[in-house]
Amino acid sequence: MDLLEAFQRQRACRNFQERPVPEETIAKVLNGARMATSVENQQPWRFIVVRSEEMKTKLSNLVTKGAFLRTSPVVVVALGVEGERSVLVGGYTLSFLLDVAASIQNFILAATAEGLGTAWLSEFHEEKVSKLFGLPEGVKVVGILPLGFPVPDPPGTPVPNGRKSLSEVMAFERFTW
Repeated sequence: MDLLEAFQRQRACRNFQERPVPEETIAKVLNGARMATSVENQQPWRFIVVRSEEMKTKLSNLVTKGAFLRTSPVVVVALGVEGERSVLVGGYTLSFLLDVAASIQNFILAATAEGLGTAWLSEFHEEKVSKLFGLPEGVKVVGILPLGFPVPDPPGTPVPNGRKSLSEVMAFERFTW
């Protein structure tokens, strides 16, 4: 699958087959995530791979609408390490958060290219998730990403688009909306 096809096919997945995800496939997806660009090449991302039923259950209780995490073969917790040189982007957010967001997008596209489904879950109890994984000060949970082979849609199911047209999101020279 080429990159443009991955852009078009990726969508949030919450229904997974019981089929396990091979370790080499997990590694391929995470390798894609780690290739993201970052400010000053700091690469402030870290990933915890969760496969045990016990940890998936504990984690699912800390995520809003996260019960389905129990049925995901793998859950990846994307972390951001606030470095000594974190840049304040635009005067309102730290660069390490944006860097991890870029790595998560790479993760999503790499998973799609491998025929896997995922979703970027961002509604969770950060302090409790941090405690569950024993995270030190300065390491933040940025996303929780279930990963697995999606349950196929029934034949004839339309593929949801839901995307704004290019003309709705693009302007030249100045803000025109």
